[in-house]
Amino acid sequence: MTSISEIHLAKPNSELSNGISSSTQHRSRFTFQQHWFEYVRLEWEELTMSLRGKKLHILEVGAFEGASTTWILDNLMSHPESTMTVIDTFQGGMEHQDNFGHEDKYELASLEDRFRSNVSKCEHVQKLQIIKAKSDQALLDLRRQSAMFDFIYIDASHVAIDVLHDAVVSWRILNVHGTMVFDDVSWKGYMEDCYNPRVAIISFLQCAAQEVESKETESQMWVRKVPIHISATPNHDPDLYYWGEGLCKKEETTMTRHSFA
Repeated sequence: MTSISEIHLAKPNSELSNGISSSTQHRSRFTFQQHWFEYVRLEWEELTMSLRGKKLHILEVGAFEGASTTWILDNLMSHPESTMTVIDTFQGGMEHQDNFGHEDKYELASLEDRFRSNVSKCEHVQKLQIIKAKSDQALLDLRRQSAMFDFIYIDASHVAIDVLHDAVVSWRILNVHGTMVFDDVSWKGYMEDCYNPRVAIISFLQCAAQEVESKETESQMWVRKVPIHISATPNHDPDLYYWGEGLCKKEETTMTRHSFA
């Protein structure tokens, strides 16, 4: 199986202008106020080439206006038994609700209507299931239902602990050899790391390293779930049982903690 790290990504060329592909005519039937997905669409066209025509069960966690949803419906749903599930509250994330000083910049009151209008124009819209809920609960419900997916796109809350939760639960319902994509791996909307996705994405990759192949693009992280390829090596040295020298002794720990007072 080809490693994600070996896949050649599409390079910017004459078809690009300010990062947006000029080949957008077939998407002109949609109405998007935000064009974030256009900046990664060429990468998606390249990295999903091997998935075309296959039976796929796809999950999208966070859909906003449906830019990526409509692309998936148009390009990855051709197999008659393929399905797609979308989870979203249609209330926007913290950064949309904050608006950063712009009053109703994202017009959240009409967000769900815009999403439904856009997906209704896709040929395979009948294969789409919409779960209007927060991802933390919806993902757990899917796991309880024993749902499994071949491709999962995570682009919901950007708060690190939310991203980490979405990643861990989504990983449990991703088939081996399946692909999971994180959006906004380089996004830093807030000065504190805990409100940005990257720290969660990197932490997840470290925790799941034994069954991960990954490729970081300019703004996204593509991850493939592979059979376990890192074996556990027993530690036979009692002096190395704990991180750092003396960390096993509470009074000698050097870790910085906030008081529970």
